[in-house]
Amino acid sequence: MEYVIKFLADFEVPIYLILGIVAVVYLRRIVISLEEKRTAIFGLEREAAQRKVTAAASILILVGLLTVLEFVVATFLAGELSQQATFATPTIEMLTTPTTTLPGPVPPDATPTPTLYPQAQIEGIDSQCVNDILEIESPLHDGEVSGVVEITGSVNTPSLGSYRYDFSTMGEPNWQTIAAGSGVRVDENLGSWYTSDLAPGPYMLRLVALDNDGSETSTCVIVVNVTADE
Repeated sequence: MEYVIKFLADFEVPIYLILGIVAVVYLRRIVISLEEKRTAIFGLEREAAQRKVTAAASILILVGLLTVLEFVVATFLAGELSQQATFATPTIEMLTTPTTTLPGPVPPDATPTPTLYPQAQIEGIDSQCVNDILEIESPLHDGEVSGVVEITGSVNTPSLGSYRYDFSTMGEPNWQTIAAGSGVRVDENLGSWYTSDLAPGPYMLRLVALDNDGSETSTCVIVVNVTADE
């Protein structure tokens, strides 16, 4: 069931498009059948046209129910599934990347140094953004966004099972899941964020890595300023 919910959440937009196309096709059939019924001369012709109308209407009702089901799964169940995960405390060893060049001689007891990315430095907010491991490349930290925001970055943590990205207003965190995905991503598109309905102002944008059990392993948080659409 978990994989079904993730699938429906990941492909929310294509599913809506398919359901919309089906609805248009059968709505057109209803219109054609009603016209056939209106112009029919014999009773059998009217009965045949009525059966077409009934069949097409049944399909439209089914499409409507499926649309409501998709909305509930993608909007509520996917978020609840992510929230049920047991929080794990990330350790810096999981996120370290060996540095290829160091100034001067390398001490024998030197340890790899992670490359930190610009990120939110907010008390009580855990953020471990690391280059090519867990990062949000676009939008930029402290940058301005509006309309449909394409989120790009990397999710390449150890034991990666899936990821999700959330947003919250500033102050006391109230994280709301935007969408989720799976598979390793390095400098790739992670998904989209629709900001048109948000009030202008600063928001926290969080990228969360999950292991195969659905537990959070690490997070990367930046702050962006949502502006009104021009």
